[in-house]
Amino acid sequence: MNSTAKLFDELVAATPPDVKQRVDWSFSIADKISGILKRRGLTQQEFADMMGCSQAEVSRWCGGVHNFTLSTLAKISTTLGEPMIMVA
Repeated sequence: MNSTAKLFDELVAATPPDVKQRVDWSFSIADKISGILKRRGLTQQEFADMMGCSQAEVSRWCGGVHNFTLSTLAKISTTLGEPMIMVA
């Protein structure tokens, strides 16, 4: 294993479980938003216009590492008419 791969593996192993979970959730939400936009034939700019925000902000959301607030998730959900999260 080369030194870069070893360092990466060490960093992943040292990442706290809650951080791993947050990143997993963030990527899942980003994938969901991107999938809905693609399925509906919407561009990020069109979605941004619907949301009243910038295309750059939507791009950050779709990038997978945005720390979503509940307010933002609620607005995205109501704008798209699909839940972004499910709470059991």
